[in-house]
Amino acid sequence: MGKIYAVILAGGKGERLWPATLALPKPLLPFGGNGRTLIKATYDRVLPLVGEGNVYLVATRELAELLGAELGLHREQLILEPFGKNTAPAVGLAALVLGELDPAGTMLILPADHRIDDEEAFRRALLAAVKAAEEGYLVTLGIRPTYPATGYGYIEGAEPLFEAEGYVVHRAARFVEKPDHSLAEEYLARGNFFWNSGIFVWKFSRILEEIHRHLPGLAAALAELKSHLGKPTWEAALREAYSRAEETSIDYGVMEKAEKIATIPVSFGWSDLGDWHAIWEVLRRDREDNASVDVEVYGKDATGNLVFSLTPKRVGLLGVEDLAVVDTPEALLVGKRELAQRVREIARGFAEREPDWPELYKLDRNGMLGVMERFPEQCREALARGREVVFPRELSGFERIVVVGMGGSGITGDLLGLAFPEMEVITVRNYVVPRFIGEETLLVGVSYSGNTEETLAAFLDGLKRTKKALGISSGGKLAEICQKQGIPWIEIPKGFQPRAALGHLLFTLLGALEGLGLRAEGMDEGLSILSRMAGELSPRSTPNRAQGLARALQGKVPVIYGAAGTTRPIAFRWRTQINENAKQPAFSAELPELCHNEIVGYELAGGLLPQIIRLFLRTSHDHPRVALRVEVLKEVLRRRRLSFLELHGEGETPLAQALSLLYLGDWVSVYLALLNGVDPTPVEPIAELKERLARESWEPWR
Repeated sequence: MGKIYAVILAGGKGERLWPATLALPKPLLPFGGNGRTLIKATYDRVLPLVGEGNVYLVATRELAELLGAELGLHREQLILEPFGKNTAPAVGLAALVLGELDPAGTMLILPADHRIDDEEAFRRALLAAVKAAEEGYLVTLGIRPTYPATGYGYIEGAEPLFEAEGYVVHRAARFVEKPDHSLAEEYLARGNFFWNSGIFVWKFSRILEEIHRHLPGLAAALAELKSHLGKPTWEAALREAYSRAEETSIDYGVMEKAEKIATIPVSFGWSDLGDWHAIWEVLRRDREDNASVDVEVYGKDATGNLVFSLTPKRVGLLGVEDLAVVDTPEALLVGKRELAQRVREIARGFAEREPDWPELYKLDRNGMLGVMERFPEQCREALARGREVVFPRELSGFERIVVVGMGGSGITGDLLGLAFPEMEVITVRNYVVPRFIGEETLLVGVSYSGNTEETLAAFLDGLKRTKKALGISSGGKLAEICQKQGIPWIEIPKGFQPRAALGHLLFTLLGALEGLGLRAEGMDEGLSILSRMAGELSPRSTPNRAQGLARALQGKVPVIYGAAGTTRPIAFRWRTQINENAKQPAFSAELPELCHNEIVGYELAGGLLPQIIRLFLRTSHDHPRVALRVEVLKEVLRRRRLSFLELHGEGETPLAQALSLLYLGDWVSVYLALLNGVDPTPVEPIAELKERLARESWEPWR
């Protein structure tokens, strides 16, 4: 007998809970009881039954990162879908992956966003279902109806099979679609029809057997995928397999047609919380039947209302009844609670106004999208160029590297630090270098134009302390200084915005430093990931993840959080790219430092700055205590209903994970520019500043 595995399915748009689901996925809404999110309540309910290591989550990458972080799941507990395609492919994928780990295992399928009041009764029902699954049954929990609901599918129960854990297991005669009201009344009166809860239990082998029988497209895709498990080809093979699998629910695709189906009638206070009326029903209400969540409500002649806000505020109700009032930074809903099922119509009405991306692409008059798509190619060309550089022998033998650079050039030094973790690398964004550097230091001047005054001044300052130096630019004064003083200078191509030339700067330098005995850790892995991402995030893959993130940031003020030693420079890059490309405010902060100051500002943030959204940039190499601080910060933010997103680097090495997050942020900033109605390339305020400074002559390099 194998182990029991809980598989939480997270998908769907949550349209009937609009507009709250614009800000938070439905599983992260705070309706799980005792201050918990819905998915945290789901996790807590099943944990005593299966244990921490046997809970898995199936979702798309972006959603899995958010929800997995909420639950504290390890990355191997996230089963990532390339895109959502209903529950049958999700179930099949989980059965394939987990069935390889434990062929004799039993699988609990749990929706991520339901509410259950009697959790002990729920666990006993699952144990009864496990016993039925051991007998070869596909089992579903059927909810005893309390009213003639038309919003659920039904299961007709037949003769009893056996008893277990205080429950009677019945053969399931059939599954029926959502009925009209008169038929729902008939089902309620007959007593052997139950709401389909979407909670299933079966052996891995049994569900795969029935998928093979009833969903041949999905079965063939899973069979082909099996040979790619644990291999680098997995993601590409999975995307191809998903594109060929049937898009259908597990109910319709398998359960309505399969053999040996059982149901267990249960009554443990279940709700799928499918709309605002259902939310109102489960919340505590005052004497006037008004319900609210973390909102100060004062009512006069107001009854039966629901008030929910993602930001703290006072709400006055005067002479109204049975309303749903839902406020988020993005949108406001005011409607009759009895019409809650129709909120989906409003959500879809707004969704039809989705960005016309092909039209928005026309705003990119200077070709930044093309530069973005060619970034991996730029990096490979630069690496080859750098490897052709031959340095004089006296340049070797250094103990640290000091990189002087500003703006899009300065991040080169930050990334060098991730590429060479055993080497001390210091980035200087100033007019002078630290006093302590000497001949044990390799000084690197990085300026795309070669004319950045801070870089030139710092480079000259550094040359007073060390003769081990090199410059990299497309020309300009930096080239003149190097040539005049006999310092190695590496030329890179002209014609780019400095922020768009990072590949030329970084990878040319990485290639050149190989000649001095430094080999970057994770360079090949990073290049491979960048090449894949270029295809996934380019306009040819519309819509894509970067566009989705850009939409999430549209109209917001992003504050990007990075960790010292890993993602701090990537957070800085996100901030500057959003500033320069999207032409809007963005800020960055560093962990753990922000835990000693910025966190206090959360107290009034919701009221003063409701448009702020926080992004945590994370890697598997973050310090364990920093990772813990992130989890605590997220709890603090959730309690205050403050919005945040969480993004994880791809790959294994620090450099690869950093590059993946950096490239994603660059794409997001360009798409955000288009959503803002601007061409991402021009940076007129910077040009104005340089023009004004040029009037005040200051040329210490002459």
